[in-house]
Amino acid sequence: MATATSRARALTLYKQLLRSAATMPTKNRREYIKAKTRREYEDNMGETDPEKIEFLITLAEVQLESAQVQAAHLRQVWNDPKYGLKNAERDQ
Repeated sequence: MATATSRARALTLYKQLLRSAATMPTKNRREYIKAKTRREYEDNMGETDPEKIEFLITLAEVQLESAQVQAAHLRQVWNDPKYGLKNAERDQ
């Protein structure tokens, strides 16, 4: 059964992932991360196996770190004049 601590960790990670989505430079990427986060949390909301819960929390931590790295990289590429993306349509 999920403990109060694991529920709190999961909720914190959920909020952090949604905030991380907001830092993406394109609408498509923002929407993808938000939808994936919501879907995975809804799919696993009723999980009761402590080992699987711990695995899912660890997976969410890795996904959060990945999203943060992607956002930083994409913003850097987006703003680099040699790629010519800064003046492109951001919401594609």
